[in-house]
Amino acid sequence: MKKQQFLVLALAFMLLGAALLVATVAASHTFSNVLLVSAREKRALLDKAGDAPAWRALMFRNNYPLLLLGLALFGAGLYVLRGFNRLSERGARLSKLMLTEYRPLVILLFAALIFTALSARFFTVSNFTNILKQISHYAILAAGVYFAILLGGIDISVGSVLAFSGALSALIISGQPQSPWSAPLAVLAALLVGLLAGLFNGFFIARFNLQPMIVTLATLSIFRGATLVLLGGAAVSIAGTRYAGAPLFTALGQKTLLYGLLPVPIIIMAVVYFLVWFVLNRTAFGRHMYAIGGNEEASLLSGIDVVKTKMLAYMASGLLAGIAGIIITARVASATPTAGQSYEMDAIAAVVIGGTSLRGGEGKVLYTIVGALIIGMLNNIQTLIGVDSYYQTIIKGAVILLAVLLDARTGHK
Repeated sequence: MKKQQFLVLALAFMLLGAALLVATVAASHTFSNVLLVSAREKRALLDKAGDAPAWRALMFRNNYPLLLLGLALFGAGLYVLRGFNRLSERGARLSKLMLTEYRPLVILLFAALIFTALSARFFTVSNFTNILKQISHYAILAAGVYFAILLGGIDISVGSVLAFSGALSALIISGQPQSPWSAPLAVLAALLVGLLAGLFNGFFIARFNLQPMIVTLATLSIFRGATLVLLGGAAVSIAGTRYAGAPLFTALGQKTLLYGLLPVPIIIMAVVYFLVWFVLNRTAFGRHMYAIGGNEEASLLSGIDVVKTKMLAYMASGLLAGIAGIIITARVASATPTAGQSYEMDAIAAVVIGGTSLRGGEGKVLYTIVGALIIGMLNNIQTLIGVDSYYQTIIKGAVILLAVLLDARTGHK
């Protein structure tokens, strides 16, 4: 088959698949939910919608097979594109753009289409605002983990650091019930604890050249145990008006601006990502991070202080975990010993789905927030359609495995 025929066939399959997906979603919103109604409910909805266009009724009756057919056609288009890729330099560029450069955005688009088809409640302003609010803490965690992964390392202690910093902030507020200054003191203490936790990780990883996985696995246990000791194994509540610093502190997790349209956690998340983007793309430290992740030996020979850069990177990870701890504690107005458990999995998933190479040296931090949004959408749709929480954990693990497989198969270094 000629090169042009490969390209035309691939694009035809992909466009037809995308059109079927969009049409199925469009049809669904004529009749409320697409996939969450029984056959009897479908017939009742169709009877009420006698004036709807025939194509929408057809799409609604056959939404399951058409949704699967759309995905199959798009997948077939990608497979044919591989054949064109082998014959053409232009095909190679197009394939690389879709499968590496813009992969997170492609996944986000198709996830949004599929999830919208699964529930009519998904694609609403209030639901998306809720998703952004829900992901704010682990999106910030993911920004911290991004520093470690960019170096070719990992930080799985962030969930425990979040819990420890949140517990300390809650204890400071509850321990000074008459002081309005307890809120800023609690925030500073949480940030300092996060910074010191990151320094602790970075010291052992950089100074002693230990494996980041082993070091942060150890500190995951250390900081979780420290949280249990600090709280005495029980939750500490700062809800209500009995603590003078509580209203100011809880505003960081509960308050909304712009007439209730913009929650404060979303603003904090946006500011954090802007600052991280600036540091990584506009400073020497950021350039050193990419260089070390790409080739640590060459970076050392070129005069980069590898030890210092690694320590600063893990300190940044700890600091951001402290910020996430403040947000989650402020949102629920309490600190618990189990806070942040498994959050490191969400954070790592967001980084990997965002296209950052686990080998280090490659990635875009703004795509990490796209990865966090995909994870948040996945959690949200499972809640909307009533998937059991046990199965949600299995699905999330499968998504991480698929993301790692894509990273290995699509040409990162």
